[in-house]
Amino acid sequence: MLMLTRQSRLHGVAFLARNSSSVAVAPTLLQLHPRPKDGSRESRRLRRSGLLPGILYGEGSDGENSKVLVSMNQTDFEREYRKLRNSMGNQVYEVAIGDAKPTKVLLRDITLHPVTDVPLTVNFLRFKPGRTVHIPLAFLNEETSPGLKRGGYINNVRHEIPCKIDTETIPTTLDVDVNGMHVGQRIYLENITFPENVTPLVKERSVIATIAGKRGLIPKPEVVVEEVVEEEEEEEEEEYQPVF
Repeated sequence: MLMLTRQSRLHGVAFLARNSSSVAVAPTLLQLHPRPKDGSRESRRLRRSGLLPGILYGEGSDGENSKVLVSMNQTDFEREYRKLRNSMGNQVYEVAIGDAKPTKVLLRDITLHPVTDVPLTVNFLRFKPGRTVHIPLAFLNEETSPGLKRGGYINNVRHEIPCKIDTETIPTTLDVDVNGMHVGQRIYLENITFPENVTPLVKERSVIATIAGKRGLIPKPEVVVEEVVEEEEEEEEEEYQPVF
């Protein structure tokens, strides 16, 4: 999951912005450079020379094993960051360190300047099938939802879905169709069509959102009155019997 943190606070809040397109971006090659040492002084020196310090994490639960200190061209990274913003966290990149063979990675976290939001550090995590990513939701056809047209709104229970990824083509969003939905209706995990090799790590029948609004926005059920035609019972005429 992509983490955006401020330099003044290392306990940043994780979030992923919505992206209206669910088409995955083709892998991009990022050129990294090895750096000999870590530390704030070294990081400042790199930034003054136009380089962005970072770490390429390897295997292990926290990626600490076989990590490599790296840096990359600040302008190159900012160009990619401006293009994709927070959806960068759902892209598989290829990175090459020096002349080494490219390896596939995910963006692990970015540290931003607390005032200017300029990237200060960027860290990567080696990609392998089975990694977990958090994919944001995108709601489609809101204009054809009676509940939303009447003044209701989407109340998100989840803004993103954690998914196990066994593919290099990761969708930037998971599309949820709200066409025809009324106030009071729930949207379940089963309303999402997951691409092949993307497995949600959420229980079945989990509610991901509701169409919320004032009680008066809930359409009243139409009362159908069936006309019942009562057939009048015809009185049987008594047969005239002559009296002798």
